[in-house]
Amino acid sequence: MSSVTQQPKYHVVCRECPVERLFEDGDEATDLERKHAKETGHRIVVGRVR
Repeated sequence: MSSVTQQPKYHVVCRECPVERLFEDGDEATDLERKHAKETGHRIVVGRVR
C-alpha cells in the first residue's frame, strides 16, 4: 500500500463578487485576499482545504 501525502490547498472566495481561486501556497492565497480587499473593499474568506 503506497502512502500519498496530500499538500494543503487554500480556497479564496469573495463574498461580494465572482472571485474564487484555489492555491497550493498559503502566502499566495493571503496575498490575493489582501489585494482584492484593498482594491474593492469586499469581504474575502480564505480557508485551508486538506
